[in-house]
Amino acid sequence: MRALFAVLEDSDAEIAKVARATINEFPPDAFADFLRGARVTPAEIERVASLTDDVIVLEQVVLHRNVSDGTLLALASTVIGAAQEALIVNQARLLRNPALIDALFSNPALTPDGRRMLNELKEEFFEKEARRREARSRKKPEVREPALDPEAVAAEEASASGPSEVADADVDSSDHVGPRGAEELYLRIMEMSVPERVKLALTGTREERRFLIADSSKMVGLAVLRARGLTLTEVEGFCGMRHLEHDIFYKIVSTKDWIRRPRIVLALVRNPKAPLPITMRLIPSLAMRELRNISRDRNLPEAVRAIAKKTYLQRRR
Repeated sequence: MRALFAVLEDSDAEIAKVARATINEFPPDAFADFLRGARVTPAEIERVASLTDDVIVLEQVVLHRNVSDGTLLALASTVIGAAQEALIVNQARLLRNPALIDALFSNPALTPDGRRMLNELKEEFFEKEARRREARSRKKPEVREPALDPEAVAAEEASASGPSEVADADVDSSDHVGPRGAEELYLRIMEMSVPERVKLALTGTREERRFLIADSSKMVGLAVLRARGLTLTEVEGFCGMRHLEHDIFYKIVSTKDWIRRPRIVLALVRNPKAPLPITMRLIPSLAMRELRNISRDRNLPEAVRAIAKKTYLQRRR
């Protein structure tokens, strides 16, 4: 692949033509395998992005740690599907380079959910934060709180482990705080701005994540799911919470390493506040004993109990 890249712009037009024809015959998996290799450079990632329109490969490009802002900017105005979603949820990258937000807004294929998330990002991190600083400046001219440093957020996110690296074991028990400490923690978090809470969600403790997952801003809750040190036990606990935004549940379900865990699946199905499209899809994967218990649980929606009972009876035949 590298050899072909090297001669794509060869001074000999015939060599360049043959190299281009050879690359055009490669299946998308060839590019995907190349991106998973060692020492892939930003220039090579840019070259891959220019040679394919496969959504899966472009998602890998967007998520690659070495991808350049220039490559993302070129993709932002045209990218679709999972690749578009991956770029939109990378808040640290968007904050570091706001031109990406404008490019995404110019994308004719931008989804309604994507547009909503970008509008929320602009509102919370730029417009509302600017108004807060202006108000604080008028009230206390001698005290000026520093604005959120996008570079700092990007550094924090880069150091945070992704969902696929989530630990099986719980964090150290020293993370636990008592009732009084919990109240103080809650009050401290409530005094933070949204950008500050996003940063804390990425780098904070287990107790801090427990409060932040249910934050009124969905951006904060989604940041918790990308936090450094997040454990499977925590994710399972989130699945049982009844006051979370639906976007949190959908993000958990879309993460393969999590939804393959039977305890997480069961926690979602047993949560009466989880979106029905999620629970209805997960019920067939439950064991017989769980199906029987779900079918008898009057705390769950009738539709969930009915499909659990139907699945249970079908398996008994």
